[in-house]
Formats: sequence, structure tokens, C-alpha cells
Amino acid sequence: MALLQQDLVPASGDSLITFDTDTNLEWLSLTKTVNLSISDVRNGAGGYATTYGFRYANGAELQALWNHAAITRFAPNQPVPAPDSNSAGIQKLIDWMGGATNYPTTGTIQTQGIFMVPPAPGHPGVGQLWFFTNNPGGSYATTDIFPNVPQGMTPETYRSSALASYLVRNHVTPNPPRNLRVGDK
Repeated sequence: MALLQQDLVPASGDSLITFDTDTNLEWLSLTKTVNLSISDVRNGAGGYATTYGFRYANGAELQALWNHAAITRFAPNQPVPAPDSNSAGIQKLIDWMGGATNYPTTGTIQTQGIFMVPPAPGHPGVGQLWFFTNNPGGSYATTDIFPNVPQGMTPETYRSSALASYLVRNHVTPNPPRNLRVGDK
């Protein structure tokens, strides 16, 4: 079981992928979808759903990612046997996947990412990581229904600078370089 950081564009150093070797899923950095609506993503913004083949994660996939990051606390009042490991996993995912909003006055760093609740095409839910700089052991992960949106908007068109999307795809194995001779195809 391992989470590895990889490049979306091979050998670019962009580190935009978190690869979960247990599920064989690649997770796009939340930073790339901050302030994009569900409709934006599905219609090809950034090429993530079109060019790169990403789709919205479902709740079971998100839960597996969090479990593989050693996140063990899924509610503010849930006791955990090893809170330091819980906070380390949350901090690792925030560092690797970005998309965080920092609230310095409260010592809180939060990520919020949209996922889809089956059946397909699903309705949106929000996965949140809460990291407390003043109390790391109190950090936790949670899922919730999609937030209320302003009048005249729908969840599909809603954008926020504090909301990203959990996008996944099956692991892409790069093609090995081929040595071609003149005349080969």
C-alpha cells in the first residue's frame, strides 16, 4: 500500500498526480480544479475530463484514498487511537493535492472537493479535510452533501475559490520509448 506523487505530464516535474498503488487510481491535484464548476470540468476545462481522461471520484474511492493516507478520524468528536498519524495523513494529502483554504485566525487549513454519489451520473457530495495547526490531533476528514448554492444557480454551475473537484482516472502506464530505424513504422 502506497501513495506516490507523480507527474501529469511525464518528466515535467509538475507533481499533479497522487497515485494510489492499492486502487490503481491516479488523483488529480485539487489545485487544478479550484473555482471550476462541475459543468466546467465535464465540458473540458483544463482538458482534465477530455484530454487526460479524468472523471469524478465516487465516495468509496475517496474513502479508500483517505484510508490509504492513514486518515482514521471522520468526524470532529470521533476518538482515534493515534491522532498524530491521522493528522500526518491529512497534512500529506493537503501538501500533495493542494486546493487548500487557509484560515490563519483560527489556525485551520481546509480542502473541499466535489465527488459523486452513485448511481451514475450521481449527485454531488463534498469531501473535506480539516487540519488544525494549533491542535493537529483534532484534525479530521468528513463528507457532506453539496452546499446550498445561491439563488439562480445549480450545483452543476456553482463555482467557489474554496471548492475543487476530486478527479480520478485509472493508472496510465507510459509507453516505453521505441527505437525506430529508417523505414520502420
